[in-house]
Amino acid sequence: MPTKKIKEIVKEYKDATAFEIFEGVRDNFLFGFIGATLVVFISTRLDIGVLLGYITYYYFMGRIVNRPKYVTSLGKLIVFPIPSALGAFAGYKLAYYLHLIIQ
Repeated sequence: MPTKKIKEIVKEYKDATAFEIFEGVRDNFLFGFIGATLVVFISTRLDIGVLLGYITYYYFMGRIVNRPKYVTSLGKLIVFPIPSALGAFAGYKLAYYLHLIIQ
């Protein structure tokens, strides 16, 4: 069973263009990153960080909500969750340094 799913994902990867994959990874990473930095900025009461974070977060929310839904296993299992989680972790780790710079 797992090998069938892996073969399906590999086929979908080969069928997709490099730009489609890049765009999905980029948008999902940034969405996760911005969401995680917002939590830190809110908890540290850094108002300018919260304001800028919400502006960019909702800009990307519009991109995420208004794009076509992922219908492939590649999109559902790789392109969406992995870059989003990596972006959220990077945002969580880097928000402290952004806080020091902005403060």
